[in-house]
Amino acid sequence: MELFDHNNLMITAIDYSDDMLNKAREKFKGSTIQFIKMDAQEMSLQDNQFDVIVGSLVLSVVPDADRCLKEMLRVLKPNGEVVIFDKFAPKEKGLSRIKKAIRPFIKLLGTDIGINFEELCEKNKNTTYIKEDTSLMLRGMYRKIVLGKINV
Repeated sequence: MELFDHNNLMITAIDYSDDMLNKAREKFKGSTIQFIKMDAQEMSLQDNQFDVIVGSLVLSVVPDADRCLKEMLRVLKPNGEVVIFDKFAPKEKGLSRIKKAIRPFIKLLGTDIGINFEELCEKNKNTTYIKEDTSLMLRGMYRKIVLGKINV
């Protein structure tokens, strides 16, 4: 039994990787989900198009997390929500010395463990506000954050 019927929703899934898109197409074969190859930092989508946007482990892998978040907010309808699951530098404490030392090497592998979400949010404070911020694992490194878009 499914918790929700995704066939009654209009879902658009984007990824920059053909391999990831093909895996998703296979997993959701027969669904109405629209799969599009696209850069999350420069989406060819209309402004104010989506009620909800889910960004799972995307801000830590794109070259410019701020640009990506701005794009998410651009395509989100006023009063919509962005649900983010990602890894961020711990609140208030920042990165430990060890993590600061290994951060450049981990970035070479394709992910950034040192993004400060509070700084990202501050840059976008005129268009968004935090509705929820929950630490999920690894002492707050992984967080679920729900942002609301201000009706501008």
